Amino acid sequence: MLRLLHVVWFTFTQAACSTLLALLIGLSAAFFCGRRKFAGRKFLLSLSSVPFCVPPLIIALGYVTFLGLNGGLNHFLMFIFGLEKPPVKILYSFAGLVIAHGFYNFPIIMKNVSDVWERLPSETAESARLLGASESRIFKTVTIFQLIPSIVSSCMLVFIYCFLSFILVLLFGGIGNTTLEVEIYKSARGTLDFHNVAYLAITETLILCAMTILYTLIERNASRLKKLDSVCFNERKAIKGFAETTGFILLFLLIFVFFLLPLAGIVFNAFTSLKTGSRFTLETFRQILKTKSFLPSLKSSVYVGTCTGFLCTLFGFLYAVILRFSENKTEKPNIILKIIPMLPMSISSVVVGVLITLLIRRGTPASLVLSQTFLSWPLAFRIIYPFVEKIPDETLDCAALISKSRFDTLIRVILPVCSTGILNAFCFSFALSAGDTTLPLVLAIPKFDTLSLFCYRFAGAYRFNEACAAGVILGALCAVFFALSSLKLKNNKRG
Repeated sequence: MLRLLHVVWFTFTQAACSTLLALLIGLSAAFFCGRRKFAGRKFLLSLSSVPFCVPPLIIALGYVTFLGLNGGLNHFLMFIFGLEKPPVKILYSFAGLVIAHGFYNFPIIMKNVSDVWERLPSETAESARLLGASESRIFKTVTIFQLIPSIVSSCMLVFIYCFLSFILVLLFGGIGNTTLEVEIYKSARGTLDFHNVAYLAITETLILCAMTILYTLIERNASRLKKLDSVCFNERKAIKGFAETTGFILLFLLIFVFFLLPLAGIVFNAFTSLKTGSRFTLETFRQILKTKSFLPSLKSSVYVGTCTGFLCTLFGFLYAVILRFSENKTEKPNIILKIIPMLPMSISSVVVGVLITLLIRRGTPASLVLSQTFLSWPLAFRIIYPFVEKIPDETLDCAALISKSRFDTLIRVILPVCSTGILNAFCFSFALSAGDTTLPLVLAIPKFDTLSLFCYRFAGAYRFNEACAAGVILGALCAVFFALSSLKLKNNKRG
């Protein structure tokens, strides 16, 4: 019992501290993105896709290669100051885990809060200025209360992601503590203590259910605020004053050092090798291509990613249509139908993987696809539903009168409107599936490795150059699909 309480306490603590760090960085970045104009604003906002598109395994590799004992930062400091031992030793610690989680997830808070901040009505703030209130007082008494729904909603989402952390904790195995996800995995795969697995899984699921319900309620209030302010855009001003300039420079340096450099470190290590004196080389990629398991792993990732992406998009689209038709019939939306897409957030990947292995003994590619689809289809639904939701009721009513059946309405009216959302949903689902290391690791499918698992095995063997090269290939695979999605979006805008 004490062990369970300790694991739960550590899981909560690291998630809370990680969320607090993400909030500090994300809220500061949201201010500059929402209310100030500066070079690189669009690039900073584009980072909001990183937590969804870049797999945690690749992020973990980035921090290992940059902040590790033999990482780029230690090599740089040892060279500059003539040190014999690495001065930075925070990675395999609680602080290192919090830094990795906080900076990995801060773009979520930045994007959601900046979208609201940019649209806040300015009448109340202007009235306060006329009465002599300073900008800091306006923020404390007016702005922060307008932003609270979006801040709390974003923080809840980040907290859930950090609470469910698996691969970062597993790869940073030297931190001396463990989360519920990792403890469940170790109990199921290491000690085969399934009684402990049951206690941990039930505890985690109950906690996640409570957090998911709370997140759903908060998200509903935040969505209402976004809709009310969607027509109001405040003019962004240039950065001015010593305090703002200093804050912006400090913020940029933190993001550059703890977010961008770890990502750049992956590419650097992929194209360099100690054998060549850290010079540019393609030798690492040649070694990977010669590995017998590489091509089968690549094919497996494409196969699983495509199947998962198709199923997630199909279920997400059909559910969005069902929800839209039900809302068209009644004035009040069905609460149960709104809650269903949130239910998969209450079950972690590790728990799903363990349950499948208990039911069928050995994992299969089909079980991997189905389990990933179960966990990821709500994301596809959330991407597609705004496109379905914006179709006017009058259009659906007219289509119902003219069309022979609802299927005809679906093909002729709804599908063309949602084409961009469908493509985006497929791309996101493909990226999540291709980058997923948790389920392939838990299911342990015989003679079936995905590219993410192929990359993880190199990282576990401390062959970080090969792991980074595999990570670059995995990232490029996901980038191709997102490039297709962006191209489709640009063509629609031109049309």
